[in-house]
Amino acid sequence: MVAGGLVGLLGGGFRALLRLADHLRSTLIVQAHVSPVYGACATLLAVGAAAAAARWMVVRFAPIAAGSGVQHVEAMMRGETTPAGAIVIPVKFVAGLLAIGSGLALGREGPTVQMGAAIGTVLSRTVLAKDPERTVVDAAAAGAGLAVAFNAPLGGSIFVFEELTRSFTPRLVIATVGAAAVAVAVMRLMLGDSQEFSAGTQAYQPIGQLPLYLGLGALLGLAGAGYNALTLGLLSLADRLTAIPSIVRAAAIGIAVGAVGWFAPVLIGGGDTLAQGLMSATTADIAMTSLVVIFLARLLLGPVCYAAGTPGGLFAPLLALGAAFGLIYARGLAVWLPGAPPPPVAFAVVGMAALFTAVVRAPLTGIVLTIEMTGRADLALAMLFACLSSTLLATAIGSEPIYDSLRRRMLATMNGAGTSAVMQLLTVSQRLD
Repeated sequence: MVAGGLVGLLGGGFRALLRLADHLRSTLIVQAHVSPVYGACATLLAVGAAAAAARWMVVRFAPIAAGSGVQHVEAMMRGETTPAGAIVIPVKFVAGLLAIGSGLALGREGPTVQMGAAIGTVLSRTVLAKDPERTVVDAAAAGAGLAVAFNAPLGGSIFVFEELTRSFTPRLVIATVGAAAVAVAVMRLMLGDSQEFSAGTQAYQPIGQLPLYLGLGALLGLAGAGYNALTLGLLSLADRLTAIPSIVRAAAIGIAVGAVGWFAPVLIGGGDTLAQGLMSATTADIAMTSLVVIFLARLLLGPVCYAAGTPGGLFAPLLALGAAFGLIYARGLAVWLPGAPPPPVAFAVVGMAALFTAVVRAPLTGIVLTIEMTGRADLALAMLFACLSSTLLATAIGSEPIYDSLRRRMLATMNGAGTSAVMQLLTVSQRLD
């Protein structure tokens, strides 16, 4: 509970500063249009500089802070690597603000989860003597980080059981629920107790419409598999570009994001504003072509930004992506099945849970997070059907859960770096001989 309180303070401050950064970014882009040429150059350079600075902090102080950080926490839970250490907290906080606040399509949950785990590590190593007890605190604090990121204490708790530890013991349950409850309570005292998204009101959901959600989930299973493949492919491509320093690559990606933001500011950033706009009452006014452009742009932008190697998660960008696909699917149903299909917002909400499940392969976490963020518990059964089909399709075509892939990739990189260091020492020794 002490760790949860600290996570709530840090995560609440992180979220508050990200809100301020998002507002300032949007305001400055609008003001920059007064002078199109100089404004565009300033926007591109500012985002590029912020991305480069974020990557520099990671390279200089804490390489393990790159990317989401969830994969490192999972590896730590499995005894495959050591804790990140306290240095990851300021690096993740400041570099995460620079990267996400400047407009990179990354999620706030990656930094809060890894910062939470680091807080748990510092606290548990100070107070507790036994390793199993320390691991419980680490896991509980990491779950509190996710709970704070989405104002979802239940979702953050289930994430620990389903994804981080893949275990469910009374000791772990008590610690995780306690940490998440205190963390979210502290965060709400700082930021207020408001639901993440306004997604309409609860309504009766006819059983006969459940096959429609099965179809939505199946298509999002394919989309999630493609998202994972694109993310891993771009990371591999970045690794092969050894002639270009990673800081320069991050700057180039930042410039590209700045160019997108200059023409369509709503497309960049974590995607909360975009997701809310898609689920708002004006959804019917969004043209089908606009929905397709939004989906394709965010489908590419998320993996590209993740390849920059700056701090930032994968969860939050999936929300807008899943909502956009859900609305596209609903528009298609309205044409092919004009017999009063469910409201489009229902497909948008279910699409968020189904895409999350296809990418992460954690259906209970995705469903509970979505319900807590939208308040649409009436769609729980529809989400179960959609998440079932998205999981089956993604698995059937051979797509691995994203954090399993990222964890193995991280461990292989760490082992390669260790092997390289040993070889260098042997070479020096041979020369001395």
